[in-house]
Order: sequence, then C-alpha cells, then structure tokens
Amino acid sequence: MQSTQKSYIVHGPQGSGKSLHAKAIAKALGLSKIKDEWDGTERSWKPTDTLYLTQAVPRWVPSDARRVLSIEDAKKLIAA
Repeated sequence: MQSTQKSYIVHGPQGSGKSLHAKAIAKALGLSKIKDEWDGTERSWKPTDTLYLTQAVPRWVPSDARRVLSIEDAKKLIAA
C-alpha cells in the first residue's frame, strides 16, 4: 500500500544538522523516504512520502508539498 502522506522540505545551511537528524525528522513527520542534498528542481520532486533536505530556501515550492520547514523548526519536532 502506497503512502498518501505529502512530502516535506527542510532547509538550512551546511553543517546545521539536516543529514544528522534526517531519520528522526522523517519518522516524526510519518515519512519513509529521505532525499538529501535536494537540488530544488521540479524534475526531482516526488509529491508523497519523502523528506527533502536542501541548503537554501527553495525558489520553487511545489503546490503539493505539505510544508517547508527550517531546520530549526524541524528539530523542534524531535526535541524530547
């Protein structure tokens, strides 16, 4: 059964912990796939079940993205 959970984009500068915390963030958001170092292009976008990590605020934000989060906001989801 395929997930219908919409994808999320997490952005932040290099060295901010995106890759380090990716699995925990994906789990907190109910996502099973992670695309690190996303180039921000439409051709590489999958609208469901993926956490996209990128260094810059994406210029192109897909209409079917659930949300765009800064790494600081994403880390708050996993803080216990």
